[in-house]
Amino acid sequence: MRVRYRDRLIREGAIAAVGLALSGALFLVVPLALAGPLPPLLSYALGILLGFLVPASCGLLIEERSRKGGEIVLAIVVPVAVAHFAGAPAAAAVAAGMLAGVTATALSFFQNRFDTLADAVRLTAKILLVTLGVSVLLLASWDRALLTAGGIAILLALGILVGWGVRGTGASDIVILGPTGSGKTLLFLALYTLFVGEFAGRRQEVILGPDEEAMRLEDLLSGLEGGRLPKPTGEEDLAFYLLSGKKYGFVPIEAGVIDYAGRYTTMLDPAHYAEAVARVAAASGADEESVRARFGSFRYLKRLKEEHADALAGVMDAVVAACLYRRMETAGKILFLIDGDYIVDFHGRGREALTHLFGHYSRLMDLFGGDRAYGFVVTKTDRVRRIKDVEETSEEAARTEREIYDFLLGVSTFHEIHNRALSVPVSFFAVSVDAMLEPGEGRDALRQIYPWRVGEVVRFGF
Repeated sequence: MRVRYRDRLIREGAIAAVGLALSGALFLVVPLALAGPLPPLLSYALGILLGFLVPASCGLLIEERSRKGGEIVLAIVVPVAVAHFAGAPAAAAVAAGMLAGVTATALSFFQNRFDTLADAVRLTAKILLVTLGVSVLLLASWDRALLTAGGIAILLALGILVGWGVRGTGASDIVILGPTGSGKTLLFLALYTLFVGEFAGRRQEVILGPDEEAMRLEDLLSGLEGGRLPKPTGEEDLAFYLLSGKKYGFVPIEAGVIDYAGRYTTMLDPAHYAEAVARVAAASGADEESVRARFGSFRYLKRLKEEHADALAGVMDAVVAACLYRRMETAGKILFLIDGDYIVDFHGRGREALTHLFGHYSRLMDLFGGDRAYGFVVTKTDRVRRIKDVEETSEEAARTEREIYDFLLGVSTFHEIHNRALSVPVSFFAVSVDAMLEPGEGRDALRQIYPWRVGEVVRFGF
């Protein structure tokens, strides 16, 4: 479920309304600077910029993380465009801009990269405001200096609004973050199983560390078939799984997921990252800036394994720490895992563990910012509730998820995350990798993946 979704929509609508009001005020204060007649150079420039922004800002509405920016730019651009187009603009310039905007939107959609579209819209919107400023200064009547100053002031306010609201969103990579024993590996196997079926998915993998055989996907899945749960990921093991498939049957999608030991979740801070990068750079013979810029990509890790496997063997703790931090920096979506066992033991040690865990997650949201979407996933829901006979898409399943969420609101550090959901996209899921298990039944009873509501996480992630 989406957390505080309606509240965020209302807030975003109010912000867009401010942009609309400022844009309308600009037309009332300095109409000649918008409707003309304008010098040819200004007319062509405004035509291209407005033509680009209308379809491109509409494109931002497709992706939730960039929707706020699209709403703000549309609210600003529409009154300006109406005024400008009413003054016989350069039709060829408008057409060229619209073609560029439609092309940029289509490329972002098919490449699943709305971060680049957001950056292009933000830059173009700022250029538009500067161009309008030049138009105001050139065409406004100097015997009405107060109105001219008012027009410039409105443009400055709009520039601040664009700079604040139109943000480049992260790429489509996913990070699954959770403490030891929270079920990262099993959740990834469930995600992979559904990804392959729903998106005609494929995978590539690069595995670093001494236990490569045990971290291969086929070994993990076949082990379950034989009644063997995945072993806890070793502290010197790192697996990068690159998933690719087709959304809606024709839109290419690609996302990378890493598997690592849970203890590294407590080492996500700039100081640990800088130290880890320095150690990896020294071991691989590269400069630190190069490592920092390229670390965390599938190709770079594959090259490190091929060329420096022996040298990296002694610094695998630094490799894992640096890779995890870098992935957090570049990921568009982060999944924070909540061990269902903590909820079962809530009145024992569970409340203490959850209070600390949510405080850590909240701090990480601060550290990595709002230019991404966050998902909170309760694993092992089968330990919390009996879900064997609950259809995962039913009202009862949604009610179960909501009840667990409301229960967790009693933890103050989780309530803080609830408050953060007003300004950043936050989703909440209660899932199980085996809905056939009963509460209290040991995990050693798990033999296959029978996912329950994991499809919701797949749709969030991909």
